[in-house]
Amino acid sequence: MSRISDDDINAIRKRADITEIIQRYLPVIKKGKNFSAVCPFHDDHDPSLSIAPDKQIYKCFVCGAGGNVFTFVRDYEKISFTEAVIKVADIVNYPLSATVATLQAAIPLEHLRLHALLQEMINYTAYVLKSSDSIGAKAYLNQRGIDDERIRKFDIGLNLDKNQTSSFLMAKGYTLQECVSANVTRISESGPSDVFYNRILFPIHDATGHPVGFTARTLNPNEPSKYINSSETPVYVKGKLLYNYHRALPNAKRAKQLILVEGVTDVIAFDRADITNVVATLGTACTSQQIRLIQQASTRVLLCYDGDNAGQTAAFKIGKLLSTFKLTVEVVLNTTGMDPDDIARSKGPSALKTLIETKTAYSDFVFTYLKSRFDLSNYTQKKEFARVVLGEIESLGDAFDQATLMQRLSESTGFTTEQLSLLREKKPVVITETSRPLPNISTPKTIKTWAEYEILGMMLRSLRAAVEYKDHLGFLNDPLHDQCALLILDYYRKNDKIEVADLINRIEDPKQVQLITDLSENEVYYKEYREKALQDAMIRVKINRLDTTIDQIKDQITHEISHTENQRLLTQLTQLQKERRALVQQTQGG
Repeated sequence: MSRISDDDINAIRKRADITEIIQRYLPVIKKGKNFSAVCPFHDDHDPSLSIAPDKQIYKCFVCGAGGNVFTFVRDYEKISFTEAVIKVADIVNYPLSATVATLQAAIPLEHLRLHALLQEMINYTAYVLKSSDSIGAKAYLNQRGIDDERIRKFDIGLNLDKNQTSSFLMAKGYTLQECVSANVTRISESGPSDVFYNRILFPIHDATGHPVGFTARTLNPNEPSKYINSSETPVYVKGKLLYNYHRALPNAKRAKQLILVEGVTDVIAFDRADITNVVATLGTACTSQQIRLIQQASTRVLLCYDGDNAGQTAAFKIGKLLSTFKLTVEVVLNTTGMDPDDIARSKGPSALKTLIETKTAYSDFVFTYLKSRFDLSNYTQKKEFARVVLGEIESLGDAFDQATLMQRLSESTGFTTEQLSLLREKKPVVITETSRPLPNISTPKTIKTWAEYEILGMMLRSLRAAVEYKDHLGFLNDPLHDQCALLILDYYRKNDKIEVADLINRIEDPKQVQLITDLSENEVYYKEYREKALQDAMIRVKINRLDTTIDQIKDQITHEISHTENQRLLTQLTQLQKERRALVQQTQGG
């Protein structure tokens, strides 16, 4: 945070509309003057995240998460505050000169070394493919329709001999341990050797474009593993990556859609058809980290998986997962039995443009997919088919889709709506740790908490209230509230009015951020400064402190043996009770 000036941070925040930024990650719904979304910070199924454009903050009324545009990006992407500021600056096109230096400072030195090592390997293997192709790799690529332009664009390379690349990298100054750490070199009894020798290399990059690993294709027809991928390294974690994401991201934003395919050659096949908003999962089922990347690219996803059984099953499973994250999912009706790469090679790249037009809503695809898995001429299977589809219908969030599929199910099975309702499973309601609403740490439930809330709420709205607090009270009994008051007073030293979103920029404690956002969404925030109400609240705080002290003295008297000490405590107790009565009379106007 120190690397970026407060002036820059505030300017970026003012330029960034929090609703538009959150909409890049989540679908949002207009709700009165505010917006709402499904909260990504707990197991939320109803939109409980409220976004207030006027205050430029968000608040979840279930789990208590809240903050401004930077804290949302930070917590959603699980990155540092500085990185979040840089990301938002990039989104709103704010010229932040510290971008590159700050990003590099946020990356561990070991990772920077591995990125540089892998880039050297990419450059070297690209050179080998271009100048010394002894196993026909270039011809093989051209035969598959991968021309020189795509070879350059996707940094495709060739690794020939067992020690070729390892020797090159060590000659460039990288240690054997670094080569092993990057998973480009392995050590066996016979010594070090290349991991990807005699293979065509397709580099894999992370979301920001740093090289992190490879998927490598053998040209040996007798090799049992046609493709091998990098093993996990400090920079390569398969479940956090999508192939081609760094290239596809801006194109997906423009197209307002991201196309998901299985493999690298499918991505390249679409690129030949000038369809560039395409990424690949590299054969893995989608993880939560990959879904976060998808959400950042678009809320609309088109699944274009292989036309075989395995591909359609993958589309079913991934589509179901994406739908639970409130993404709009469509599926290409690939009935060819081929993958996109095969289609492009056999029918030409333009065939892929035609293919992606044959798409259907995920709910329709689910019905067709499941129907093909059951024999509806068999009563038992037909009943089971109905039961499975009913389960899918219940998971749909759209009431219209539910009604449409219910009617379609009735027509396909011959079962009436009444019969189908008998198949619905009556599941007991089970409250889990993830589904149980989390306690809001600062919800005012007692008069004690209410008084401190009233004071803090007025201080957020009024400099005069803050001055009155400082001059006539100066403390709050709850340590969190007391610290919050100090933060507010500190803000007023340079400002006459509080902008809540700007105040949040200056707070590092997440509990304080939650308290500030809770206060600003609570009714106490909307009350105008009233001198009498503030005085009453401050008196209540004083009474509360006296009550605590009185209780402590009573406890001491109970356990005190010394007569002299008991008398002293009784005198002190009498004086405190007198002070308390005087304060109570003030609140009653007496």
